[in-house]
Amino acid sequence: MKKLIINYNLEILTAVLAIVFGASLFFWNSLTLAGKALLGFMVLYTLHEWEESRFPGGFYDLFFGGFGVEITASEARMHLPVAIYILIMLLVPFALQQTTFLVLIPLGLGLFEGVIHVAGIKIHKLKKPYTPGMITGLIMFAYAVFVITQINKAGGLPSWQWIVGFVLAFVGFAVMEQFFLRTVGLTFGDFRKMAMARVLGNKKIIG
Repeated sequence: MKKLIINYNLEILTAVLAIVFGASLFFWNSLTLAGKALLGFMVLYTLHEWEESRFPGGFYDLFFGGFGVEITASEARMHLPVAIYILIMLLVPFALQQTTFLVLIPLGLGLFEGVIHVAGIKIHKLKKPYTPGMITGLIMFAYAVFVITQINKAGGLPSWQWIVGFVLAFVGFAVMEQFFLRTVGLTFGDFRKMAMARVLGNKKIIG
């Protein structure tokens, strides 16, 4: 069972979010602004994971190859912490959609995805202006900006809620990243050093 979950975690993620999305459409009028926004994020994060992993895929090869790391874990195992994080990040705020600021967690990550995928072109010195996941990452960025405008039109949020929301997004991502890096035997400190070396031009792409 464990092996099945690991090997098909992307498909499980897709199925769970599709069921929640489909069932929620029957209760659309009773959803809050945050709830409706989260349904959009469910679609976009699902598409984003498929673009990174399958169509066209290759994100993990680019990510680790660019830092000269030999990949020992399967792609499915590397994606498991990501799938778990996405489910928590989307389903918990959806269950607590009356607490509007929780939508800032996937929103904050959506903004980050749009920026980092474009920055990845320069970081990894790619000849083609594309990184796996960039198209959906840019769409998520635009959608996140749209949701921000809708929140403000509805009356906005107190400054402290914006801060807490984005801090939770950062902390959650950092925790997920720790587990993600462990799949190839790295610590966050190791990765930070390699990333700095890469940005400063002391590393070159392998593979």
